[in-house]
Amino acid sequence: MRELVLYTTVSLDGYLAPIYGGFDMLITISNTEREDYGKNVIFDSIDTIIMGGNTYYELSCIDVEMPFKDKKIYVVSQKSLELHKEVRFIKENAINEIKKLKELDGKNIWLLGGGILTASLLEQKLIDKLIINYLPVMLGDGIPLFPKYKGESQWKLINNQSFENGILQAEYQLV
Repeated sequence: MRELVLYTTVSLDGYLAPIYGGFDMLITISNTEREDYGKNVIFDSIDTIIMGGNTYYELSCIDVEMPFKDKKIYVVSQKSLELHKEVRFIKENAINEIKKLKELDGKNIWLLGGGILTASLLEQKLIDKLIINYLPVMLGDGIPLFPKYKGESQWKLINNQSFENGILQAEYQLV
C-alpha cells in the first residue's frame, strides 16, 4: 500500500500561514545555501498530490503554471473553481476516495496543505508519515497545522535535521 506523506512547513508556534493566508512566511527565511529541505527526495518518491481547496486556490493565485505537471493532482474541496485541466476534484466522500488512492499501485502520495483535511486524515489514521519543517518564526496567530484534531496517535521520530538558517526538519512515522 502506498504511503500518504504530509510534507509541510510551519512556524515555530505551529501555523501554516498567517490568518489571511498566503506564502509570505516561506520567503522570509534566507536560503543562501539553496537547500531543498528534502523536497526533491519527496517529489521523486510520489506520483500523486492531494491538497486542500484553500491551498489549491492560493497556488492558483500565483501567476505561474501548476508546478506539478507530471503528478496526478487531487483537490479536496466543495468549491468548483477548476483553474487547471490536470486537476481532479474530490467533492464528496474524501476519506473513502483517499483510502482508494492509497490502495492503487504506484508511488507514495504527498499531502500538500489543508489543515482541516490533515486533521480529518489523522483522525482516520490515513497519514503514514509527517515531515515538518519548522521555520524560526513565530506568528502568534494564523492557520494551524492541526486544527480541531480530535484524535490521538503515536509517532516515532525517524529522522531530524537542522539547517544553517535555523530551519529544523522532523520526520515521524505512524506507530
